[in-house]
Amino acid sequence: MLIDTIRFAHLLEEHNLHDLSHFLAHTAFIISHKSESLETLAGVLWYLPVNSPIIVVTNCPPEEYEMLRLGLRARLASHRQLFVVHQKDDALAALLRVHGVAHILDSSGHVRDGKGEGMYLGTLLAHLLRFPRWLVFYDADNLVPCALLEYTLAMGRLFMAAHTTYAYHASGTLHNIRICWAAKPGLRNGTLVEASAGRCTSVVSPIVSLLCQSWSGLPETITSSNAGEQGMTLTTARTLRFASGFAVETFLLLDLLFKASPLYSAPAAALLQQYHSHSPHFHTKRDEDHIREMIAASLGSLLLFQEHLPLQVENALLRLCEELELTLVPPLVYPALQELDLSGEEDLPDRYRLLEPVDSPGRDSDSLLETSLS
Repeated sequence: MLIDTIRFAHLLEEHNLHDLSHFLAHTAFIISHKSESLETLAGVLWYLPVNSPIIVVTNCPPEEYEMLRLGLRARLASHRQLFVVHQKDDALAALLRVHGVAHILDSSGHVRDGKGEGMYLGTLLAHLLRFPRWLVFYDADNLVPCALLEYTLAMGRLFMAAHTTYAYHASGTLHNIRICWAAKPGLRNGTLVEASAGRCTSVVSPIVSLLCQSWSGLPETITSSNAGEQGMTLTTARTLRFASGFAVETFLLLDLLFKASPLYSAPAAALLQQYHSHSPHFHTKRDEDHIREMIAASLGSLLLFQEHLPLQVENALLRLCEELELTLVPPLVYPALQELDLSGEEDLPDRYRLLEPVDSPGRDSDSLLETSLS
């Protein structure tokens, strides 16, 4: 297990740019959307590479879905690799039921509400595209989305450099890059107020750090337990399990750390990189009840590893629950995609394509070979 916390002195350097086109041609972007306006979502998508596959998973009110698709089609006519799917889509629900993931469905037979469920669907569709080698997850509530340019460039540099710096490509190393925001400013009485860490992250990350130090033996500090912006290799995305709701980001990290620990039956090589951005992150501010829900869900994911929690972590978790008056419930867990036989389902993503493609970048025989080898 390797853990790097990274800050770049310079983002754009000529010798680091020649691999960028390769990275973008083999990266799928997955956007989680719920109640954000069409203008906010279109602004986020505008800052993403026009020729990369972009998968928007929305849980907007069903009656607004078609208007959302029409609005995006009108605003983003050049995005020929844009896919928009509703979280309650019948075909996806049927596929998951057939493949043994029926517990992701609610009493109506549709996929449950929740961010983790949306990310799972987006990852499944990206996997079915066959050619992406990397996945990048962004939230739709970014109010100043030019920051995504920095995140994308930074992840491109880190993913491409890792092939030579860490020589992990031949061994199937699990690689996750998580973005740590420089600040999360907000407006208070008309004044810009900065906060150095998210309200949820500031509570959850210290206890995840304690667990990580115990499992890995590394004296590293985890600053990205609730990273909404992150990237991973497709191999990693297919290997990790996903959790329901707001637990997903912390659980993905815990599953990565656990699978790389001596506690796991067949420990994997893993690389976790925490990129500290220079861009502040402006997003919709949630009320305190929402933050408490996120904290409880994130900490609840620790319960799924209860038999492997060291005593000091258990004690810290109990103290935190008493102080914050939290009741923890373990989230649902959805199986790693590599456990599902999805052969024959490769045409499904085209059902959600917004515009007919002019061509299909990245779908050459070499890229398919690279994907199969990764």
